[in-house]
Amino acid sequence: MDLERDRRHFDHWAPQYDRSLLQPVFFSPIHVATLSAATKAGAHPHDVLDLGCGTGRLLERAADRWPDARFVGIDVSSMMIEQARRKHSGEARFRFEVADAAGLPLAPASVDVALTTLSFHHWADQLGGVREVARVLRPNGLFILADIRPPVVLRPILRRFHASRSRQKLFREAGLTVAGHQRPWRLGGTVLITVGRKA
Repeated sequence: MDLERDRRHFDHWAPQYDRSLLQPVFFSPIHVATLSAATKAGAHPHDVLDLGCGTGRLLERAADRWPDARFVGIDVSSMMIEQARRKHSGEARFRFEVADAAGLPLAPASVDVALTTLSFHHWADQLGGVREVARVLRPNGLFILADIRPPVVLRPILRRFHASRSRQKLFREAGLTVAGHQRPWRLGGTVLITVGRKA
């Protein structure tokens, strides 16, 4: 994937992103399934991180679920972050930063739950990003990764879209334990949600 091309694409999309038809049809169901996976894994977070946060829609939904938590959104698109900051201006529990997943502007052991939805295949350094997630997670913290699950015949070509086995390897190399995988039926089996935990 070309990181600069992706950045330009999302910068261009940012002003219309919240009004996209993909929001109710695809993105919102994935957000619901991702937060449900976190809750089922026992999440009661004080601090929540979303990597590839866009305009902050997943964190808005997370704030309804965990009203006492604080929320940090990270995205490489400065225009997405600008939209997110505008929407949440004056809300102290939301913070949005332009950054890459492989270089998070967060202190070690500062996050209880890290989330990413449909962003992982865009990460330029996927292992580096997962290692950064492990660094910023507190002990027993959760990493919930939701992304497209490639059909078997396309896996040799779509290497950045990981199935369960390759995700397990990435998590293990980063120091996380995979607690399970889910393929929500509402999403037609096209999305794989992986739940990782830091020891």
